Amino acid sequence: MKLVKRMDFEAVFNCLPTPTMVMDANFNIVAMNQAYLDVTGRDRESLVGLNVFTAFPAGGESRRRLQESFERVRNQGVADALPVLNYPIPGKNGLEQRSWSCTHVPLFGADGKVAFLVQNTQDITGLPQKAQARQGVPPASENFAGSPHRRLQMVQVLNQTLLATAHQLDRLFMQASNFMCVLRGPDHVYEMANVAFRQLVGGRDILGKTAREAVPEGASEGYIDILDRVFATGEAFANRKMRVVLQNDKGKLQEYFLDLMCQAIIGGTGEITGLFVEGSDVTENVRSEQRQSLLIRELHHRVRNTLATVQGVMNTTAKSSVTIEEFQAAFAGRIGSLAKTHAVMTEEFDQSVSFEHLLNQELGCYAEDLGDRIRLRGPAVDLPSQIAVPLGMAVHELTTNAAKYGALASENGRIAVDWSLADGAAGAALRWEWSETDGPIVKPPHREGFGSMLLKRVLSQQIGAEVNVAFEPEGFRLRMLVPLRSER
Repeated sequence: MKLVKRMDFEAVFNCLPTPTMVMDANFNIVAMNQAYLDVTGRDRESLVGLNVFTAFPAGGESRRRLQESFERVRNQGVADALPVLNYPIPGKNGLEQRSWSCTHVPLFGADGKVAFLVQNTQDITGLPQKAQARQGVPPASENFAGSPHRRLQMVQVLNQTLLATAHQLDRLFMQASNFMCVLRGPDHVYEMANVAFRQLVGGRDILGKTAREAVPEGASEGYIDILDRVFATGEAFANRKMRVVLQNDKGKLQEYFLDLMCQAIIGGTGEITGLFVEGSDVTENVRSEQRQSLLIRELHHRVRNTLATVQGVMNTTAKSSVTIEEFQAAFAGRIGSLAKTHAVMTEEFDQSVSFEHLLNQELGCYAEDLGDRIRLRGPAVDLPSQIAVPLGMAVHELTTNAAKYGALASENGRIAVDWSLADGAAGAALRWEWSETDGPIVKPPHREGFGSMLLKRVLSQQIGAEVNVAFEPEGFRLRMLVPLRSER
């Protein structure tokens, strides 16, 4: 059995030609190789244990950019690059202005958190100014001065700088808030896709697959046709709030709305080689606009209904009133009840009001009797606006009549309101009963007033309620079954 010698990683680290330094999570220098000591002109004993910004103090933009890069690596656990960083360091004659190309990489501990940061840095101070201005990419015709060894060093520095730039661009692409992807060839093979795009398609593994394979639901929705058209003609496609249906991370189809741009990628000889797709998910904005539009339509509908209701209340109240004073009092009370119900619904996002609230709204002026002479008992039931308005008016009429002629007109009278949910012919329904006892002897009215007309005609015609009224000797009694889904 052949024995393999254990590798001396510290020796390997020190032999690396690239200047490399290691820091802990607080940016204190832990180790560095000989190439790093050579490029900075320092010795190991003067650096180990020092904070990097104490060892190499600087201020302004240079300090800010370097510290932000360190913090990004430590806090996010991702590599980061600074293709060109102008950062002075102490020299023999004081601070020397130097230019660097830096790459910072995280090292993780056993707990999964970033324990160390590795800095790979290249001194690019000697590069021609034009090359630095282009972030290390000189013209092909530009020659480097110096010995072959120096020129080789420059090429290595340029390669490192280009690699750092590529890493930075890749990071920006991957972390962009807009979704982006690159497709190659006439079959639209996914070559690149950022995080936002992968989330949009439900986290599927799409790289290396054609658009038809990776997102099969797109074929039936016409997405592939759009890609084919742009690839064939070179004409960009743009659409705002475009409705699409995609499979989410749970494998179910989900509706999205996208601001979408698709444009051709042109090769060196002018031919179309692929497509670049970019856009943003505006589903929440569109949903908000749809809700707002629905509320506006609901408001228009309610205004028309309210005006018709007010007109009907006015005409019927006028017919059933003997004097102008009686008309004014009755009309004001009915319009006030209507206004209260609308005020409650306006405060609720879904434009609903609870049945118990309607009861308390009218019986509230007898609050001292609630629980004694007035008993309310039933589950929580929310009523949509088209049901709450007429039902609120019915409760107002019942309360008014009880105060004038019924249980609330005597000291011993009692009112009990019981309700429950029931199954009606049209689905879920509210079954409730209003019972008056121990009040004056009740007799049927000689003529039909507003309350009788509302109970017998309006509620049955407008919301399909089944109404049974009984003027029994022991007191007035009403039973009602109200469908909770009323057709408009």
